[in-house]
Amino acid sequence: MNTTFKLLSKVMVLILLGNLNLMAQETRSEEPELKNSFLLNFGYTHIPGSSELHSEASGDVFVPAIGFDYSREISERWELILMLDFELGKYLVLSKELNRENAFMVLGGASYELFSFFKVMAGLGIELEKNENLFVTRLGGEFIHELNGPWGLMAGAYWDYKQEYATYSLVVGVGYRF
Repeated sequence: MNTTFKLLSKVMVLILLGNLNLMAQETRSEEPELKNSFLLNFGYTHIPGSSELHSEASGDVFVPAIGFDYSREISERWELILMLDFELGKYLVLSKELNRENAFMVLGGASYELFSFFKVMAGLGIELEKNENLFVTRLGGEFIHELNGPWGLMAGAYWDYKQEYATYSLVVGVGYRF
């Protein structure tokens, strides 16, 4: 009986050590990959050579804008982006006699991470508006500041060529990676 007890004790210790080793391997998992991100941004779009819709003054108009971006990392430095922007204003592009009112822009594009804190991006899309829809080309840059966890802050500048005229935008936003 004594030898049977010793043998069972050794088998139990081996099973226990094997299970502890497997449990230790399970807890040593790598950090999860955060390949997707959402970004909510607020900013102003500068429209040179325009005026507010019901104003006699000509010059430049600054229109507030809200944006919502989704991006998917496809490699270490490249991301695909879907951008949805909404301008909250009414203005007239004087050189083209073009009325614009609460325009909604949908763009698809890509960004490249030059540095850990700076990305450049380019995209194509369409600006939908009740008077006339326009084709849009966007170029821009974004400064990224990562916070603790999956959150981050962003400041960006964009140049949009809208088939008939060009605009400039400055935005700030908050993002979440998952």
